Amino acid sequence: MAGEGEASKVKKNNDVREAEDKVTKALIIDASGLFHVRNAYVISEITNAGYRLITTSLVAGEVKDARSQALLDLINIEILDPDPNAINSIKLRNPELSNADASIVALASSMVARGVEVSVMTDDVGLIKALRKYVKGIRIITVNVKGRNKP
Repeated sequence: MAGEGEASKVKKNNDVREAEDKVTKALIIDASGLFHVRNAYVISEITNAGYRLITTSLVAGEVKDARSQALLDLINIEILDPDPNAINSIKLRNPELSNADASIVALASSMVARGVEVSVMTDDVGLIKALRKYVKGIRIITVNVKGRNKP
């Protein structure tokens, strides 16, 4: 993840409720989405459609390669963290999920409950299954999912 001082475009907000009040359409991006989506035109089209680009600090922490770290800065992604108890609850029901994946499910669930139109971009089959099971009314955008792994 880009450091605190070096990424003026990365917004960090740990008060999800306050931040969600300002969001009507959100595209939550998993680390795999960042690895596969590097086309600035695509990101531009998404934001022009009114979507706010969001991830969690746990996901941003998974981003190690320089290109994806630079993308975090470039696309003006917001970092929102769901309630840690919500993450723990998801993990208890799905111990196979990583903490980062559980944070995506918890954040998506929280935002949908507040009436936000949520899409999630990922190619993680386990995350896709958890989202379909626990979060109703979201759109899942898959990138680079191989046919044999589709849920």
